[in-house]
Amino acid sequence: MSIGILMALVIIAIILALSLKSRNPEISSIISVGLCLVIISVCVDRLNVIINKVKSISSNVDIDKTYIFILLKLIGIAYICEFASGISKDAGYSAVASQIELLGKLTMLMVSLPVLEQVIEIIINMMR
Repeated sequence: MSIGILMALVIIAIILALSLKSRNPEISSIISVGLCLVIISVCVDRLNVIINKVKSISSNVDIDKTYIFILLKLIGIAYICEFASGISKDAGYSAVASQIELLGKLTMLMVSLPVLEQVIEIIINMMR
């Protein structure tokens, strides 16, 4: 789906959701969630293209596959947490959104620990 068509769909859905918000907030929420699901499915399609390109690049370059996997995992965690946080904020749960963002940051730190360990090991070996 092209970005122009997607943005036109987004604008139409937002106008529809806003016009129904005062009369029928449930339908407005359903439209909002449906729109988010459409956008996330487009994002997943584009992420698949990116992942395939990164795999092809990494097969041509001598890079440990673990680092590529960690990088892709970090990108996925960031997108998922941003999506969940945005929905929470829109629903009026800003405290929950803040906790989701904190959880995402801590999870990203946890996932990246093997890279940090490797960097520290390299620095220690260089100092000897």
